[in-house]
Amino acid sequence: MTLDNAARNKIQVIRVSEALDLLRRTERIALIDVRDRKTYVDDHPVFSINAPIDSLEEKLNQLFGNETGVALIIGQEKTLSLWAATVITQITNLQPRLIDGGFSSWKNSGLPTWGGEYTPSKAFGEWVEDTGNIRTIAAKAAMEAPPQYQFDVRPFSEYQKFSLPDSIHCPTGRLGALSISNSSIYVHCAGRTRGIIAAQTMADQDFEAPIHFIIGGTQGWELAGGDRSFNNQRSAADLLSNESMARKAHHLIEKFNLPVVTKDCEKQWSKTGTHYRLITVSEDQIADNDISPTTLIQSTDQYLGTHNLPIVVQGPNQLDCVVSVLWLRRMGWDAQLREKYIPEPVPSRHDTTISVHWDENWLDVDCIFDIRSSKAFKKSRLNNSKWLPRSKFTAISKFDRCLFVCDYSQITHTTELVKQLGLSEPVCIDWNSIPTYLIDTSDIDLETQPVDQARFFPNRHLGDLKDAQGYLDWEHSLLPALLGHGGIPWAPINDALDHPRSHLTTFYQKVKI
Repeated sequence: MTLDNAARNKIQVIRVSEALDLLRRTERIALIDVRDRKTYVDDHPVFSINAPIDSLEEKLNQLFGNETGVALIIGQEKTLSLWAATVITQITNLQPRLIDGGFSSWKNSGLPTWGGEYTPSKAFGEWVEDTGNIRTIAAKAAMEAPPQYQFDVRPFSEYQKFSLPDSIHCPTGRLGALSISNSSIYVHCAGRTRGIIAAQTMADQDFEAPIHFIIGGTQGWELAGGDRSFNNQRSAADLLSNESMARKAHHLIEKFNLPVVTKDCEKQWSKTGTHYRLITVSEDQIADNDISPTTLIQSTDQYLGTHNLPIVVQGPNQLDCVVSVLWLRRMGWDAQLREKYIPEPVPSRHDTTISVHWDENWLDVDCIFDIRSSKAFKKSRLNNSKWLPRSKFTAISKFDRCLFVCDYSQITHTTELVKQLGLSEPVCIDWNSIPTYLIDTSDIDLETQPVDQARFFPNRHLGDLKDAQGYLDWEHSLLPALLGHGGIPWAPINDALDHPRSHLTTFYQKVKI
């Protein structure tokens, strides 16, 4: 499919007012911002997800399954946005609708925007603290009155890097099954959201112990004058058992009347053409496609793109699954528990051990551009190449003969893009085809901040107290921002979960131009 044909036959360009009408409906829809990561984090439509042009293939595969629906696309530069819409039609089953004028048109129409990363989950965490059963303790008070047990609820890899003195690792999904009832317990993360969710999760489990969330997590601890610990290894595995986890999972299913999808139900859905998204969760993350429940809830916009769609949750540990379903439903996702775990087939991958025959003539060009991630480029690169993400391709002279170094998954769509831009004799090659003698692994610094990385209070976990305070203040600002635009789209945490409503749809039903 050429871009011209796709633009002419597949992609509708709509006005901002039409986009708002679509967002107000209770049909399957995704609001996708395709601008680069840095620009998106600076300012983006409220509750949009980011699938940047620079890493579009990877993000689309992470955000969407086989569901149909409308992909409402916001970009900036028209040619790149049309190309992104075309790629969306090729990788997903969504029908693209491109907003005329892109983000500028959205902003100028007075529609709501905000900045930051993982903003839906972060705002939701603040709502949980406001309406849930959370008991908090200031970092200074926690230092002066240590508990019997203190748990860092983040994934183990994050806990290893840094934590608080005496903290033990136990991810949110497993907390309720700890065999330490009647003990004083503090929970924390690196900031606010995951610690809040953890404390409420233990309250949901009717855990028989006084539980407190340490305000601000590791950042709040440092702001209060405390020191972090590094290279941490302590695990709560000895305080857990399969029996206790199974028992607690059953307790949550019964207490919150969580829906279970049976094999017969799936067969009926198949017959009637009912679309749903299947995700696999596991705090152990055994397979590549497993999502940590803790991470899923604190950054849902990295994994779920289509709203008003059933989300079927499965995994090897039922408690992980049940906790995920509970929290997704509270966030407005129609999440349901799969009765039986069926491991998903591992997707086929390009065999990186087989290289395409190298052609020295490829180097006879005016420019060599590497479009892989900036982190990959800094680690190693083709001699004399420059890093240039696809979002910056419009800056390339049409008279220059260019060689583009890509990840394998990027080659086909990048080839389409450079042809559409009318570049002179472009060649796109797989990084793995480059002979080792042509690869430079020396340390380098990029001339400017890479647009595929957000610099959002970047040193908050590196001891920069100004960044730490700024980040915590930003989290506190999210609920007032929603109230200023139209209202909070979530029900109070302890309300019944029978009929979850998409926070995207609920919010924009109250928004006016």
